[in-house]
Amino acid sequence: MKTCIILCGGYGKRAREIDNKLPKILIRIQKEPLLFWILKNLEKKKIKKIILCVGYKSNHIKSYLKKNKKKFKVNIILVYENENNLLGTGGAIKNSLKHVKTNDFFVMYGDTFLFFDINKMFDKYKKNKKPILMSIYKNNNMFYKNNIKIDGKLIYDKYDKKNKYDYIDYGLIIMNKKVFNNQPLKFDLSSLLKENSLKSNVSYFKIKKKFLEIGTLYSYKNTLKNFFKVKNEIYR
Repeated sequence: MKTCIILCGGYGKRAREIDNKLPKILIRIQKEPLLFWILKNLEKKKIKKIILCVGYKSNHIKSYLKKNKKKFKVNIILVYENENNLLGTGGAIKNSLKHVKTNDFFVMYGDTFLFFDINKMFDKYKKNKKPILMSIYKNNNMFYKNNIKIDGKLIYDKYDKKNKYDYIDYGLIIMNKKVFNNQPLKFDLSSLLKENSLKSNVSYFKIKKKFLEIGTLYSYKNTLKNFFKVKNEIYR
């Protein structure tokens, strides 16, 4: 069974220009929240179980899913954090692993809509036999800070300002549970990715089609402008 963990528990401070009452993942796009489009996309790609890591304003997400459960054919599980003491992106994943029955699982962020071939990506993961596979996009530093370079191996560093990077984390990762062994309860996913990239534990899958996201007012307007791509992806 393919399982995907979605990180959607953060405070989303920059997105409050769009809507300051809802968590980011419930911001509406063409009469439906982003969560609807993400779930429909994963449903089409044959993901069977979706785990939502929720924290900030999680009651809104719970209420939406309760009212709209008939719209979805996937098994959806909510895993809660204390919104006043969030675990960080890495801690949120670790907190969810008790619900993941397989050794390998997908991780994605809750403010993006992604275009990808899930079967090709998973085949690449199995072929490379490394515990982490990151999807990457050649961004050319357009609107987003690059954080990945390929130099014989993938090197990831979210905060390095000195060196030149060519790619950005596209937002979909395949991981093996074992990389979370000996990790603290509260930590950031970026630190785990950096550590494992330096150990050559991370392979990559290049994606050419740019993601859509709603992290800021600017990117939200861009998503509205290009939303036809989303519908084509889901309903074609």
